[in-house]
Amino acid sequence: MTPLWIVVVLLLLATLLCLIPPLLRRAPPTAPGAEESLRAFYLARREQLQRDLRAGSLSPEAKLRAEEEMQRELLQDLAARQTRVGPMGGQRAGVAAACLLSVLVPVAAVLLYGKLGNPRAAADMTLASTAPAHASPSGNDAQNAAGYGARDDMALAINALAQRLRSAPDDADGWYTLARSYETLGRYADAVAAYRQVLRLVPGQPVVLADLADALLSNNQGKPDADAIAAVAQALANDPDQPKALALAGMMALRRGDAAEALGHWQRLQALLPADSEAARQIQSNISQARAMARGAPAGGADNDLSNNSATATNSTNTATAPARISGHARIADSLADQVKPDDTVFILARPVSGSRMPLAISRWRVSDLPRAFVLDDSSAMSPQATLSGASRVRVEIRISRSGAAAAQPGDLQGVLPDVDVRAGDLDLVADTLVR
Repeated sequence: MTPLWIVVVLLLLATLLCLIPPLLRRAPPTAPGAEESLRAFYLARREQLQRDLRAGSLSPEAKLRAEEEMQRELLQDLAARQTRVGPMGGQRAGVAAACLLSVLVPVAAVLLYGKLGNPRAAADMTLASTAPAHASPSGNDAQNAAGYGARDDMALAINALAQRLRSAPDDADGWYTLARSYETLGRYADAVAAYRQVLRLVPGQPVVLADLADALLSNNQGKPDADAIAAVAQALANDPDQPKALALAGMMALRRGDAAEALGHWQRLQALLPADSEAARQIQSNISQARAMARGAPAGGADNDLSNNSATATNSTNTATAPARISGHARIADSLADQVKPDDTVFILARPVSGSRMPLAISRWRVSDLPRAFVLDDSSAMSPQATLSGASRVRVEIRISRSGAAAAQPGDLQGVLPDVDVRAGDLDLVADTLVR
């Protein structure tokens, strides 16, 4: 804390040095002889007008107007050059204002910081900087990525909101904002807990139930568990047209091999979406995948004999339902290794080859984690309506950001694999280009 207060005091002193000296400064007197020089200058200009009149280059009317203008300028300049000696009362007022500012500025700064600031921020940053780089409550990759981002301003603001909700636990809007913020940082377990607090206060909300299911799936690497399935079912029971719940229900049905149920959910969702929207195109791709899976399944009901052509049916089904999963190895080109710092942020993401630029999957690391293996799949999606499973070819990118922002900025490093199958493996993803 001592360095912080030293900086605060220095900033206050700098502020006072900018405000107080002008109040104490007296206007300098006019230099002796300044008025005589000014008059001589204007007399010379008047003589020039006389010569122009005699030479015929200036009319009498123009000469008269010029002399009137010169007289006005002379009077203005003489007034401006008058010696300005402030009265004793004005000097005393300046001293009083300087003394008042010397007291009010520090007091106002302290009061504003106590009202609007976060007195624990410096302590939180100190603890974060001294914590081991590999420390994580559960050790899974998503929470590690959240730990890396906990030192930025957004994480500090989220922590401040969490502290406020401990003293005001009945603020449903606050808990919902906290849950969405935790998801942004990849802290899915914390997001699940926050969504449960929202549902404690406003039970049965379909939107919140769908968000809870989404966070549960993200926390479980995209694998549906009993809680996620129950949350989606309750959301659709309360609102059969809840878009996120329909998308998740279709995805979970397809994962367990029920293409007919997936088609039902996704076709209902498609009818709710604008026909020309990116979400509608993604859902149409999902519907095509479900139909392909349905065509590969054995005809007939549950009582049919599945022994005939079992190998062919199994192979067809496996091909249709193989999950989208991109894997490989990410690294920095040796020639650019000295351009980055260990704490710089690394983004690995997959975008559609054409159309929307919204990432279908994204993973976040630090430079100190490289080189390393990576995996992108539906659990890495930013939205259940835009996943790898809804695409066939993608553009895989690596970006190393000094600012921590996902958008490319000058000085960042990047590398691109422009056309990759969504089930590709053993990729060599190299950050080998400096963004200009």
